Amino acid sequence: MLFNQKNRKNIEVYISDNSSFLLIKNDIDELLNIAKTTPRKRVRFCAHFSSNELVHEMFIVHPRGAYVRPHKHLDKSESMMIIEGEADYVMFDSKGNVINKISMGDYQSGKPFYQCTRSEEFHSLIIHSEWLIFLEITQGPFNKKDTIFADWSPLDSEDGKIDKFMSKVI
Repeated sequence: MLFNQKNRKNIEVYISDNSSFLLIKNDIDELLNIAKTTPRKRVRFCAHFSSNELVHEMFIVHPRGAYVRPHKHLDKSESMMIIEGEADYVMFDSKGNVINKISMGDYQSGKPFYQCTRSEEFHSLIIHSEWLIFLEITQGPFNKKDTIFADWSPLDSEDGKIDKFMSKVI
């Protein structure tokens, strides 16, 4: 069993404790079911052992309407592959203007299902499906200081401001 109390880091994060493993559809279904029980309806399974590893691979579940605060990563690339669902990957300039919006879906959708950003661009997601399940790959080690949140974007706790901000982005 991949998702158990032993490898649960917090309510939304599980970390692999196996040196080798496979994922099957039932594992993704289980991850989705776990997300349904969390307060923010989100969960991630980290395929890496620790935040110090050089490669971070994370299977992530977000619900429709989840706010992903615009952010950028210093000196790190980030790849995203959609397993299930649809979302817009939105890129912003330094002032908060939308400079690109990529409509993405899983492989079967015919839309782009893989995206990679190799530059320090502010980005976010707008989730259109009931659930978005995706694989995110980035460079480690993880350091909170390497993620810069856009000062022109609302904090996660500012619900009213988030709605107003997102209505401009959509």
